[in-house]
Amino acid sequence: MLSGFFLLASPKAYALSNISMTADVIQYDDVTLSQAKVTIDLNGNDQAVVDANTLEYGTARLDNAHILLDLKANTTLLIQARQIVTPQFDARNPNIYLDYRSTNPQPSLTFNAEIKPITDTQWATFKLNCLIPAQKKTDTWHCVDGLYHGERVNIPFTIDFLPQPKGVEASIQFTQASFSDVSGLHAGEKLTGKVMLSAQQVQSIWHWKGVFNWQEGELFWQPFYFGKAGNTFDIAGTYQSPMLTVEKANLQINGVGNLSASADINLKTKAFNAIRVDAREVDFAGLYQTFIQPMAQKSVFGNLKVSGRADWHFEVKDLQPQNFELNIENANIEDENGKFGFTNLNAHIPWDYNGPKQIFLAYERGHLLKLPLGITHLSAEVNRYSIVTPQLRLPVLDGALQFKDVSAAWIGNGMVWHLQMKLEPISMNSFSKALGWPEMNGKIDGQIPLVTYANKQLNMDGQMQFNMFKGMIAMSDLRIDNPIGVGPKLFANLTMRDIDLGDLTRTFNFGSIEGKLEGDVKDLRLENWKPVHMDAIVQTADGKHTKKVSQRAVENITALGGEGTAAALQRTFLRFFKEFNYEKMGLSCQLRQDICKMGGVESTPSGFVIVKGKGAPSVNVNGFTQYVSWKDLLARIQRITDGNTKAIVD
Repeated sequence: MLSGFFLLASPKAYALSNISMTADVIQYDDVTLSQAKVTIDLNGNDQAVVDANTLEYGTARLDNAHILLDLKANTTLLIQARQIVTPQFDARNPNIYLDYRSTNPQPSLTFNAEIKPITDTQWATFKLNCLIPAQKKTDTWHCVDGLYHGERVNIPFTIDFLPQPKGVEASIQFTQASFSDVSGLHAGEKLTGKVMLSAQQVQSIWHWKGVFNWQEGELFWQPFYFGKAGNTFDIAGTYQSPMLTVEKANLQINGVGNLSASADINLKTKAFNAIRVDAREVDFAGLYQTFIQPMAQKSVFGNLKVSGRADWHFEVKDLQPQNFELNIENANIEDENGKFGFTNLNAHIPWDYNGPKQIFLAYERGHLLKLPLGITHLSAEVNRYSIVTPQLRLPVLDGALQFKDVSAAWIGNGMVWHLQMKLEPISMNSFSKALGWPEMNGKIDGQIPLVTYANKQLNMDGQMQFNMFKGMIAMSDLRIDNPIGVGPKLFANLTMRDIDLGDLTRTFNFGSIEGKLEGDVKDLRLENWKPVHMDAIVQTADGKHTKKVSQRAVENITALGGEGTAAALQRTFLRFFKEFNYEKMGLSCQLRQDICKMGGVESTPSGFVIVKGKGAPSVNVNGFTQYVSWKDLLARIQRITDGNTKAIVD
């Protein structure tokens, strides 16, 4: 056995001129060597030299022993040890076997051991069998039947090794290899490929290169998944302590395209002094699926269908970004959840740390939610970590959104921005059709004084106001938490004033109601864009104006009130009048989660008043079911607007 065994390695060792091993103690049968050194000469002499402070055999002892072994005469040599320690790996129970027997067509060197990285706790089996060439310094060594096998790794491999006077060339072939780590963040399955490495020393500089050809199998490297084989990684550079220079690195990814890079790395400080990356004519779909989607999985960009081509370039120096450029050509982007989409999108997006750049973006058509977007051309100036533009115009339906004083900046760990917005008149008819609502008439326009976004929160200063149905609808105190992330929350108050009920009811095919409508929605809260809280009331406005309601509108109001709602009229009375006078009408809803507490313009012992009649002919409509689910209330409205409800009016 060997105790305190150590295997020496140096740059000269790559030429395989000799193998040198030292040990505190070597014991073989009755022979004990202390402070021993074994040197195997590979220069063609086929000799092994053993030097030891003492050699003991039984009671005999030899000091300063020097032993010369003729490997040609000694046909086999077995070296066993308890442990081998290197700076990177531990090996236990190693067996080194040299076979020079004449019965073999070629001498061989076999190595078996249990090994592990210094920082790991799991041991793995390592096996390798190398054929020793006749010209050991100039011929190729063929190493076959290689295996690295452990609890989470199994890599069968072969190595071809060609010594150089001041360097080395090696080719490693692996077949059906698999691996994983404890965390599950890295794994490979059925990997087959080839790695070719070479290094040559010229004076004080090492010139190196490598090629990795991945032919089969799957690879997962959190968060990226590579499911298509046929990928090649070609890299070359130099090393002069402490600088490692990557002169070229080309990565050909199946389904994506070619990426090239270069870098300067200080191995002493672990700093990347410079990094340059280029990608030309890259498939946008493959790029998104392989690199972008895994990192954007939990964002609004995590579920897209894309096509087109893209080029990009970026450069980093001293860990600071220097410049960037992204060009997108004839791309189509569609959110699978239907939130947005763009057709025939082209973009030129440059950036430079040292000066301003102009951004251009255009698309043929698109949509935001269900709203169609027309042909658009956008431009802006980006200056380091900010972007500004005096005006942007976004065509929507037959109108447009105008953005003014747009400014955004990356501050700290987040984006902040602000803008003003004006809505050019949009046809309510096309707007309602796009959203799948009942057809509306007239125009809608409005403006937003100032919107700001910071710390994942959107706030509106002042009041957002829209003009429609000859009246005004306004929103104030608007706040949206995490608007483009997962689980957005909206808070706001709404006000309606002077809405013409005639225009409104004709739009929704509700029946005719003459008068003015006003309403308030206080403490509105939406979670994931669904209402969960509000105190809402809509009612007719006081004033000297016509207040009439048609028979059909009475029927629909009765249906809206739900089960138990009744009109205080006899069926026979309806035969003579098609419209009735009213004093006031209204509905209220106190929404808490999915339950709405209904109310009207007045309370009664058994319910509430929805329509209070006045004069003759007049009508009263009362409601009796105060608590209703929000889904049921929406369903009632839908049935009424679809014209499918025929209420019983007594």
